Amino acid sequence: MEDHIWMLVTKKMANEATGEELGELESLLKQNPIAYNSLKLLFDWWDNEDEPAEDNTHLQFKKILERISYKK
Repeated sequence: MEDHIWMLVTKKMANEATGEELGELESLLKQNPIAYNSLKLLFDWWDNEDEPAEDNTHLQFKKILERISYKK
């Protein structure tokens, strides 16, 4: 199931997910609050286009991935 969630997340972030896939992802994340909370950080970071790019973006992304791994 985890691999399927990641596949849907990847499609969402690449703007390639269908409406059905987005609905499925939302449903799966509602069933799993830990995954939702972890992925919310990733989605918030990914979708934040208002902030200028910083030199340490890769470090911020690494922190997000570490938080996701920690909450498993």
